[in-house]
Amino acid sequence: MRAQTFTILLFACIAGGAHARAPDPTGAALAHCLNNPINSSTAGQTDCESAATHNYDRRMNAAYATLIRKLPAVAGQRLKLSQRAWLAFRDSESAARSALYASRQGTMYVPMEASDATNVIRDRALQLEAYVRVLSIE
Repeated sequence: MRAQTFTILLFACIAGGAHARAPDPTGAALAHCLNNPINSSTAGQTDCESAATHNYDRRMNAAYATLIRKLPAVAGQRLKLSQRAWLAFRDSESAARSALYASRQGTMYVPMEASDATNVIRDRALQLEAYVRVLSIE
């Protein structure tokens, strides 16, 4: 019984490691940018978020291209459908987010909205990169 439990735990650790998040250089750069006193203004904070959004978008597209290249045809087709649905979600979420923040007054909401936009792209980029890592398991 103990050997079986050990085997199950070992497998869980190995499987969990494949999905573990790798260090996020974009997140680190964003934190550094946001914490820099030069960027303490609304414009500075928003510029930091914008740079991170562009970087996450680039990473997402690179991971997607890698997956499409490496996946078998059926899995690749399902990923394409998933990505199209995610893009529709992203656009709908953006419209909802914009409407919500348009109902607020004050400059503090501008970087908050930018941060929320960054997070949507970040989550998808990190998810696709995790899938790439799964494919690299031999």
